[in-house]
Amino acid sequence: MKIMLLASGEFAIPTLELLAKHRPTVELKLFTQPDQGKGRGRQKAPTPAKAAALNLNLNFETPKDINALESHQQITKFAPDYLVLVDYGAKLSPATIALPKQAAINLHPSLLPAYRGPAPMPWALINGEPMTGVTTQLIGEKIDCGQILLQEPSFIFDHETLPQLSRRLSLLGAPLVWRTISELETGTLEPRPQDERLASLAPKFKKEDGLINWQAPAEALFNRIRGLNPWPGTYTFHRGKRVKIIEARPVQAPSIISPGAITVDTGQLLVGCGQASALSIERLQIAGKPTRSASEFLRGYKTRENDFFGTR
Repeated sequence: MKIMLLASGEFAIPTLELLAKHRPTVELKLFTQPDQGKGRGRQKAPTPAKAAALNLNLNFETPKDINALESHQQITKFAPDYLVLVDYGAKLSPATIALPKQAAINLHPSLLPAYRGPAPMPWALINGEPMTGVTTQLIGEKIDCGQILLQEPSFIFDHETLPQLSRRLSLLGAPLVWRTISELETGTLEPRPQDERLASLAPKFKKEDGLINWQAPAEALFNRIRGLNPWPGTYTFHRGKRVKIIEARPVQAPSIISPGAITVDTGQLLVGCGQASALSIERLQIAGKPTRSASEFLRGYKTRENDFFGTR
């Protein structure tokens, strides 16, 4: 059996590693995005999937456009039975979807039809969902609208951040991909259509989406902070400087604190939020400074009357 894996990000690595374990029964090849410039120096670096492929001595290609004729020729030459898409970073054309002999499959980190789109995990956290999961689906012309193959639900832990959730779901998704292919091979898996009445969207974020509105309740801000970690991150302004709020938790304040107002209580850095609630800031980063715990921040913090976090 021949499998072509289209993968780029960290989320795809457990699937890549699991499929690679089935060599030589499975002939596996990776298509991944070209090396990208990273950091201040914009030095080129391989995708996480490519780095993993190099460690596994796995054949790979880095096409600029997966839907271009040259890419189609490379795929046709390999003649895959299955094309598996996991965290690749590009939409497939109908012509690309039609290239594998058996099926083109996608692993999506939500329980479709919930949270279709590029940011399902952040939105699940932001919305305070108690559960999510992973879905394998047939790739269709519309993004994340293909027929469902298999699903695996999972609880979301109370203080789980996006990197933690992503890692768990990536580990949950890898065996689901293999089970999907195995059941398609034996003819025991029947695809089923998605229920459009239950569909919801998970659009991508812009950098400005991380600006904190302190009028929101503490619980909503807590969910937003963990859902937008690490990108675009959540931030506010203090005395003219941008401050990233990296970790916080809702607390019972000793008294009502106005939204955005800062107070220090028994060593805690508290900020007022909407609906008479408050957040205890655990970790933060002032622009140009290293990340600090709240206690480290408070050691150099000089309180002022009516001090606050705000939009500027």
